[in-house]
Amino acid sequence: MKEFHHIGLITDEEKPGEMYFESLKVWGTSPDEDPNRIEWVRFKPDSPLADTPVAKMPHVSWKVDDLDKALEGLEPVVGPLTVAEGVRIAYFFQDGALVEYLEIK
Repeated sequence: MKEFHHIGLITDEEKPGEMYFESLKVWGTSPDEDPNRIEWVRFKPDSPLADTPVAKMPHVSWKVDDLDKALEGLEPVVGPLTVAEGVRIAYFFQDGALVEYLEIK
């Protein structure tokens, strides 16, 4: 199953309530706290994602039950990555748009 989760927007400004993800050197807000399901993402210059499309353009995120199965036949540009315990992500392009699949176990 696939369901809409959030829109990810890039910022260089600190946002209220942002969390830091050490493994990716990224700050992000919770889309669960935003009425429009927006996740603000801010990257440290030495983030492993800094030179990828993830740090350069917005994305739409879909929650999936099984990330590996959802990615079958697709060519991820980033990932799959584990961002926190039980949380995995991967990004790919669809018709020029950056799409994230998000698995939460």
